[in-house]
Amino acid sequence: KVLATSGARGTGFGYLRPTFIALSRPSVPPGFGRQLVQGHFAFGSWTRLASSCAGALAATALKMAPRQARAKAAPAEPKDSETPEPVAKRTRPKKAAAASKEELPAADSQADTPPQDDTTPAKQTRRARAKASPKAEAKAAADAAAPEGEKDAKKLRRMNTPKRDKDSPLPRSLTPRQLVPEGIGKTLKVLSLNVAGLRSVLNGDKAQILKALVERELPDIFCLNEHKLKQEDVEENEAKLKELLPKEYATMHWTCSTAKKGYSGVAMIIRHSRDGETGVISAPAEVEVTAGMGELGEGDTIAAEEGRILTMELPQLVLVSTYVPNSGQDLGRLSYRVDRKSEHCWDRNFAKYVSTLRESKKKPVVVIGDLNCCAEVQDIWNMYDRPDFPEGLAEKPIADQYLGLTSLKKSAGLTPEERESFPKMLKEADLVDTFRALHPDASGVFSYYSMRVVKNRSMNQGLRLDYVLASSSLCAHLRPPAERGAAKDEAPAGDLPVPRIQDSFILDEDDLVADHTAVGCTIVL
Repeated sequence: KVLATSGARGTGFGYLRPTFIALSRPSVPPGFGRQLVQGHFAFGSWTRLASSCAGALAATALKMAPRQARAKAAPAEPKDSETPEPVAKRTRPKKAAAASKEELPAADSQADTPPQDDTTPAKQTRRARAKASPKAEAKAAADAAAPEGEKDAKKLRRMNTPKRDKDSPLPRSLTPRQLVPEGIGKTLKVLSLNVAGLRSVLNGDKAQILKALVERELPDIFCLNEHKLKQEDVEENEAKLKELLPKEYATMHWTCSTAKKGYSGVAMIIRHSRDGETGVISAPAEVEVTAGMGELGEGDTIAAEEGRILTMELPQLVLVSTYVPNSGQDLGRLSYRVDRKSEHCWDRNFAKYVSTLRESKKKPVVVIGDLNCCAEVQDIWNMYDRPDFPEGLAEKPIADQYLGLTSLKKSAGLTPEERESFPKMLKEADLVDTFRALHPDASGVFSYYSMRVVKNRSMNQGLRLDYVLASSSLCAHLRPPAERGAAKDEAPAGDLPVPRIQDSFILDEDDLVADHTAVGCTIVL
């Protein structure tokens, strides 16, 4: 290094400067320096000179090594005859250590004071910090205060809960369809499906899946969500749809987004009766269908201009088909969805709209479609790996159900704000989740499977975003199948009030037309 910095430039020593500087680092072994210098000069005298320089550089490297490295190589002798005290490992900066020494009391008074530990405590692990958190301490205090029997029951429940095999699909509960008893009068079947773009369905292989679904279920009213058609494209695609479906599906109503082209959109398709058959809807072509929320949607561009609601009035009830706005990947519309204090709020205004329909028409209301929210823990597949799923997890406040799943808090349809607002909307509108009324404990039943992960469908990893909601007057008789017949006060089917919900179902085991499955209901008229 000295040679490289002080040598005459004319001799060529300056050429060695980068090499010498690199070799002066303690991490480079001396032997490597010899080989490297020899590699630069392949002739005699320069090779000998380089070899001697490499040896000098090795000594320089040792001198420049850190003090701790020299201490390891040659421990220093004590300065006096006293037994040397062990040197504690430095765990704090030098300035902090010096300040600590200045604050120590005099030597003659140290005997009366306990020894002080001036080392910095070791950093706690994530698990240790979690155990020391106020929430964990509160939980531990609550567990300690709980009766012994309750604690034993919780422990036994955790022990008896089998761990899920993550290489196998999520198990699905049985949700048998509810058959209509003989002798019952007219029944109305309603089906809804989010097609995520009708044009691509009609022009591809999925068209035959859609056709098979309609031919098997034969819904009296078939609702489509998110058809994404522009108003000028409706006529062409309506013709294709009529050609694909049975000829009885002849009356169609559409609402399209005018605020953004090729976006959103809802449709209602009414089935006509066959020749010689008494139809459920006597005059399908004369049924009144309106778009939007009426006066409640004025000034609200999302509700009024994005084609999200169609309302059909029948003699016995009012049917609302809706595609609820998604909060967005960046949750840009979350406030619009749930903030009831803002000027425009979907959940607040939609509840008012349904209540207004029920009161003004003097008829119960049925709401069907993609509502873009998972209400219960059973509706979110990510929750199934929690050790307290489902009972213990469902008993917790919604905000506390995301332990270990914090990313879900920022996912549209899964945020605590939306899940807390959803039951409020049901209560304000006097609506009942008909599927949960029939199958309160059902798990592994979803209506949406993200296409971003190929294995989601095969592993049954989905969400329940699509619903059939109905006024409470249509659902007062609903009980889980296991409880039917056991109730002493249960009236015969012929004595139950009409109209009423007979069945509510999710067709998640069918082939998919898009990323959503069809949902539907049967209503006794």
